[in-house]
Amino acid sequence: MLVHWGPDPDAADQPTRVQPASDGQSLGIARDKPPAARPCYNVPVNRRHLRLALGFGVSAVFVALLLRTVDLSDLAAAMAAADFRLVVPSIALYFAGLWVRSLRWGLLVPRGSASTGTLFRALVVGFTVNNLLPARLGEVARAYLLGRWCGVAYGTTLASIVVERILDGLALAALLLAALLVVPDAPPYLLVLGLTVGGAFAAGATLLLLATWRLESIAILGRRLAGVLPPRVAALSERLATSFARGLKLVRGWRLLARLAVLSVLAWTCELALFYVLMLGFPLPASVPLAVVGGAAANFATLVPSSPGYVGTFDAVLVKVLVDVSAGSVTPEQATAYALVVHATLLVPVILLGALILWRSNVSLKQIARASTRPIPAAFARGADG
Repeated sequence: MLVHWGPDPDAADQPTRVQPASDGQSLGIARDKPPAARPCYNVPVNRRHLRLALGFGVSAVFVALLLRTVDLSDLAAAMAAADFRLVVPSIALYFAGLWVRSLRWGLLVPRGSASTGTLFRALVVGFTVNNLLPARLGEVARAYLLGRWCGVAYGTTLASIVVERILDGLALAALLLAALLVVPDAPPYLLVLGLTVGGAFAAGATLLLLATWRLESIAILGRRLAGVLPPRVAALSERLATSFARGLKLVRGWRLLARLAVLSVLAWTCELALFYVLMLGFPLPASVPLAVVGGAAANFATLVPSSPGYVGTFDAVLVKVLVDVSAGSVTPEQATAYALVVHATLLVPVILLGALILWRSNVSLKQIARASTRPIPAAFARGADG
């Protein structure tokens, strides 16, 4: 995903100046006008619209496919039979997983730069933004907030997020493959999914490990890229590459990698436990392996471009897996009711808490969206320690 980082929207407006009177005109106040030939580095509107249309189109297709297999009256009956009391412990499990992710994130940013509580708040906001805004802007929100709250360089946050994504992919693929060992008659496509996605993330991890031992290559790449960019952003690009390399420098040592791996598996264990607990509230053949297989496949489905909140992709894949693995003992309506409750449990609480954090921090979704289409301020690209 092409990301354009932005300045702090809270910065002061452009300075004003007094225009001298000419040709009998009175004095007036006007803003400094930007240069006539000022270039624009935003993504073209038509390309942004194309990405939006693609995401919503994919979600619409998955929703349509799901609705074709569901009888709405039977779906309503399945929802009415659910035990919604289990939503409360499921929410607790989800936020426990987010806290573990915050502990892991603390190992990936400069020591002492941000407390676990601050990282937790930024992480919650990132999930909230991903659920409400298109183009996966949650990562932009995390970098923006850490730069604003703690002075952590954008590139350093970027590096930590890249490492997180690879750790998440590897941990989830490993859990999926382990669960398939004890799931009888699992469809072959699940094994293919686990091996393919796991192999892709393993390749990414290998490249990342090589990069951590050749950090100078990242700085060289940044300088070469700066050579072909407009002067206005060339220096910022080079500083961003330098701070990215500084962030990767933190990910060294087998002891640290082992701690990161354990925290990654623990975080996903908390989230997949949510799938199991909610499964107990429905007339489903609840089991830990089935919850892991369904939860892993549904989360991998979020890699597919879709609307905010992964509408359709998450739900349709979870329903498909439950129906296929149960060999017909679970109806599409039962699986859909379960999938809708799981999805709502994953979305609504974090959105509410994220909205509260944004409100108390005096930050709006509009500011975060604007931050994705503007050049990085030099201070944020460099960071507090730059």
